[in-house]
Amino acid sequence: MCKKKKDAYQDVLDMLGPNEAIEAVVFGDWGWAGYNEPEPAPVPKDRCGQVLMPDEAKGYMHGWSFDGGFGSPNCYAAYIWTNKRVIFVSEYDGSTCLDSVSRIPMGGLPTMPGGG
Repeated sequence: MCKKKKDAYQDVLDMLGPNEAIEAVVFGDWGWAGYNEPEPAPVPKDRCGQVLMPDEAKGYMHGWSFDGGFGSPNCYAAYIWTNKRVIFVSEYDGSTCLDSVSRIPMGGLPTMPGGG
């Protein structure tokens, strides 16, 4: 049985709907203030906090995943803008996943990510 290769870019692509495209990405700290960040760091420190175009961000998003197990977060905090929404990392007890909100006001019942 093949194990799925960690790929944060694919994690984002898997969330996108029809006619939805990534417009920009901003990376924050790895996990809890850099705790347990891989060496070398997948995202160079001088690129964190900067607005990156999709092709540039994609190059930093391989070998790790936004979908992490419990313990401590093993991914970067991130804001990912698409033409329809803003995607961000949700964390509960160290387990991470992606969540999103619409870019435009809309009705519907809000959710509370991170708590189950």
